[in-house]
Amino acid sequence: MAMLTTRLLLISATGVRGFGSNTRSLATFASRTFVSTGRVNTPPMASAVGTSDGSGGEGIFLFDFDGVVCDSCDECTVSALRTCEELGVLPPDVAVAAPPPWLFNRMREIRPAIEVGWQIPVLLAVFLDQKNKSERPGGPAAMTVAEILENYESLVQNSLDAWGKDARNLIDAFGGVRDAWIADDLGSWLDINAFYPGVPAALESCRGEIVLVTTKQQRFAVALCRHAGVGPAALPDGRIYGLGMYGSKADVVADRMEQGGHAAEDTHFFEDRWPTLAKCLKDERLSGVRFYLCSWGYCTPAELELANAEPRVDVIDLEDFATIVSK
Repeated sequence: MAMLTTRLLLISATGVRGFGSNTRSLATFASRTFVSTGRVNTPPMASAVGTSDGSGGEGIFLFDFDGVVCDSCDECTVSALRTCEELGVLPPDVAVAAPPPWLFNRMREIRPAIEVGWQIPVLLAVFLDQKNKSERPGGPAAMTVAEILENYESLVQNSLDAWGKDARNLIDAFGGVRDAWIADDLGSWLDINAFYPGVPAALESCRGEIVLVTTKQQRFAVALCRHAGVGPAALPDGRIYGLGMYGSKADVVADRMEQGGHAAEDTHFFEDRWPTLAKCLKDERLSGVRFYLCSWGYCTPAELELANAEPRVDVIDLEDFATIVSK
């Protein structure tokens, strides 16, 4: 399995133009301090104009986005910190200009538990709060990642209650931060979202109909796909299902099967979250659908073991992807 790693270069804040005087420079600064390995360099923005309906001849292929198509974890961390600043929910006495290396690492460790994107700023604030309290004289030890995972749902809900916020507030703020980043520096926002090697080309040459299902807001997924060279002829905007456009991923799979008249054995669903696949396996509408757990994404060793023990799920490595998907 290809190992995907990200390294943060430590750069003095005083050497970055506008740093500290422009709050939006946080995103630009952080995005420009990365060098990455094992991730594809994306080509210039593709045209958004296309006439093909994107239909294919060998069944239907449905893909999760984050962790299957795109490694967005670092961008999410930067945007999450900015979101917490916008909402005024950073812990008292915490002042960070950009996510430090330890926070990037922690957010990658916690990423398999995150079901929807708006929860990312909440967990980031939890990590900062835990670290802040642990560094005080006589303060409690910070919760481990395992402990946070175990108490994930209650930590999210307790944080929302303490802030007087709800999911809608987080969704709007998280999206607004990304919109501001895009308006200020589109190039750095596109570049920090890295597509996995070979995936854009495989999608472009997919042997069937393509559908993307993501918990990102649709406009962001569309922009990233076009930047990576996945054009509307292969993947029309209307086949990119974003946050708020569907009930569950199982619903999208079932609906697209019915609309296109696709047999279950010709329906392929690629996901990196075992809990999502576990739900799909229990859905009678999806009996016979071919499921794939993408091992290069945001999944844990324990989840890989569970998937390997399930006969209806194929655990695949990145090098297998193009062989399964492409013509």
